[in-house]
Amino acid sequence: MLLKAWRAFTAWRRGRPFWAGLFVAAGAFIILFPPFVGVKLGDMVISIKTIGGVSALLIGTLLAICAVSLWLQPKFRLAAGIVTVLLSLVALVVTNLGGFLMGTILSLLGGALAVAWTDNPKEPKKAKKAKRGTEPTQRVQPT
Repeated sequence: MLLKAWRAFTAWRRGRPFWAGLFVAAGAFIILFPPFVGVKLGDMVISIKTIGGVSALLIGTLLAICAVSLWLQPKFRLAAGIVTVLLSLVALVVTNLGGFLMGTILSLLGGALAVAWTDNPKEPKKAKKAKRGTEPTQRVQPT
């Protein structure tokens, strides 16, 4: 039962830019997290509540929407990838260095993976050679 579920998940994952969506979702979480969480160290509470929190909410939510769209609608992967790259660059300036650089880096990586992803399967090497019709000739070295 578990093996069957894993194979179904693997088949679902291969038909879409799964890793791109995962990196974008992780970047969105890291961008959203710092402005809204207070860390308590003993009696001291460390909290980053600035105007960056509003922009972090907006940018983080839009990045999360892009991640979900990469998983659910892979045909929009180019648009979602470009929007992700642009939002992550804006987040670098606007939201606490884009989640202290980690959110921006993860989102940029996810956006790049989304733009580069294709749903065409790779052809085996033998099939490529047969498709060309000729085998590569070997060069004879003069002695």
